[in-house]
Amino acid sequence: MELKKMESIPLHYQLTNTLRDAIRDGVWNLGDAFPTDKDLMVQYGVSSTTVRRSVGQLVQEGLLDRKAGKGTFVKNKPVEETLGLLTGFFQEMISRGFSPSAELINLCPIEITAKELERVPELSIFNDQKMFLIEKVQKLNDEPIAYLQSYWPYEYGSRMAASDLTKIGLYDIAGKELGLVLTKAEQTIGAGIAHKKVAQYLGIKIGFPILTMNRIAYCGEQPVELSLNSYRADRYKYKVLLQQHTSRNIEGLFL
Repeated sequence: MELKKMESIPLHYQLTNTLRDAIRDGVWNLGDAFPTDKDLMVQYGVSSTTVRRSVGQLVQEGLLDRKAGKGTFVKNKPVEETLGLLTGFFQEMISRGFSPSAELINLCPIEITAKELERVPELSIFNDQKMFLIEKVQKLNDEPIAYLQSYWPYEYGSRMAASDLTKIGLYDIAGKELGLVLTKAEQTIGAGIAHKKVAQYLGIKIGFPILTMNRIAYCGEQPVELSLNSYRADRYKYKVLLQQHTSRNIEGLFL
């Protein structure tokens, strides 16, 4: 992609976006040597300062790794999930050829008290049922990607807790062990910054940008799960296919 030097958009910003997109599109694989600063200067016709700023930004985002005396290498490529499919993290990653795992943080029953509803208002949909919380960190190649708080009615969550939740996805257990057929979900995606707890679990700095995803999953018309997810914004993204003249269920949310 040729940079547009006459535009008001700074060159280092254009170059950063171009290189980031190339990494995401798989131009280089994990561990591949990244072009040298000199090569990038020649290819894009920009100064060393522009290249250093762009590469430095990608290093900060966790996509590249500079090794003294050895060069720059591709560190990560953001995981991409397509909206419109009701799948769990494990199902989605396995379908894309990855090997997911999880670190279990907490398993505990939850009473839906006024205090709990103040903390997690979305639990009101369960009408004062006793719930079960499954709290874990989702990983790829032992690298933390998402922090998950998954609430299920107690009868389901307590049975799920008997399985190895570090190796099996919750939706797999729901279908194969509990006989639950998840038919639909309401999902809200947003942006945020990592507070102390999330930063600790995801291995990022406090204040680092995160992608949030809250979901209520249904079995028929009955809600069976509330999941609150925090994703590393540098390692996860969503993709939406939009078509004209086709009915859509994806809506913008204005606050």
